[in-house]
Amino acid sequence: MRRSSAALAAAVTLTFARLAAASPQDVFGYGARASALGATGAASAEGAEAAWANPALLSLARTRELSLGFQAARLSLRADGPGMPGPMRAEPFKGTLVAVQLPLPFKSWLRDRIALGLAFYAPTDVLVRGRVLYPETPQFATLADRVQTFSLQAGLGVDLGRGLRVGAGISALAGIAGTVLVATDTSGAVGTKVDDQLVATFGRIVGASYDLGDAYRVGVTYRSKLEARFAVEITVRDLGFDVPVFNIAGLAQYDPWQVQGEVARVKGKTRVAAGVTFKRWSSYPGAPEPTVICPPEKPDCLALRVTPPGFHDTFVPRVGVEREVFSEPRAKLLGRVGYFYEPSPAPEQTGASNQFDNDRHAVTLGWAVATKDPWPEGRFEAFFQFHQLVPRTHQKDMTQVAAGAPGAPSVKTSGHVLFGGVALTARF
Repeated sequence: MRRSSAALAAAVTLTFARLAAASPQDVFGYGARASALGATGAASAEGAEAAWANPALLSLARTRELSLGFQAARLSLRADGPGMPGPMRAEPFKGTLVAVQLPLPFKSWLRDRIALGLAFYAPTDVLVRGRVLYPETPQFATLADRVQTFSLQAGLGVDLGRGLRVGAGISALAGIAGTVLVATDTSGAVGTKVDDQLVATFGRIVGASYDLGDAYRVGVTYRSKLEARFAVEITVRDLGFDVPVFNIAGLAQYDPWQVQGEVARVKGKTRVAAGVTFKRWSSYPGAPEPTVICPPEKPDCLALRVTPPGFHDTFVPRVGVEREVFSEPRAKLLGRVGYFYEPSPAPEQTGASNQFDNDRHAVTLGWAVATKDPWPEGRFEAFFQFHQLVPRTHQKDMTQVAAGAPGAPSVKTSGHVLFGGVALTARF
């Protein structure tokens, strides 16, 4: 019986273990230029970065490019109040960027009209990371783990002529699926068999742009909902008593479906982009799923149900400015600055739940050195972002929360995020 109890305890422990909440490009933008320009790009993206920002703009490519980069972030988050930890533990992250721009060599009227773009992000420590905790446990569910997952963007852009461009692509995230079997063997010993797999989940990206004369452009991008789940079933059998199948499942990463619109000045020494992104957060079901699934013949069994988090839709305004600071025939220096405001989709935590989130002001900076023949043709770029979380007070409703519960009677959350990196691009 002791072995049986130990096995069952292990299975239950797995139910709430740290496993692997959305993609880093949705939090910061993708690529050195976009990250320095307030994560704009629906009308102004250049190079393979357009695979995420707006695939239609890939059709502007005239040369092949390969970009290699590195980026890192450190999160400083706090939750202050009764039973709160103060500084919240949030893993720093670092990862590599790889992007490829490839014009397709068609002839006749298709010449210089179609191009491909591929963009990868890979964390250096993990392929996907996240947590599924009890709702009462203090956590920044939509920020802390969203930036740590392998991601891929691929797109195709087509120039239809007369200033109109269209494009489409996919975005992919890594997820986990598998089974765990706990049972006795022929000798009576309790053992486990684990079969886990890394799987991919895909979302659609569709974009269009239109040139307003020679210097201005408008663009719009639609990105479908992107969910990366983990789903592990734990089956316990042959232990002398009945144990239901445990469903260890939830959303490892989640991007809401979104539409980004933008207008930009794309010619001249000073280039400006401004727009807004609508994010459909109200469809977010929450990270965890029920640990026991009711059978079809008994849909109203006593399994605990997950309470939806009650997120709401958001609008994210963005602006970016790029200025040619210095120029000569062989090289030029570009300065970049941007800003965006990311409202929190999460409601105030007035009940027992402590799934925190705050509005964020993000200031972005960067620069680039571009070289031409007779030097090797390419760019060296650097970027930096500072995200300031707007302090927020969560006032608990004491008619719903027991005295002495974590966070009662109120919690104040705050913090900041530092993010930056470098990238090197070669043309060939």
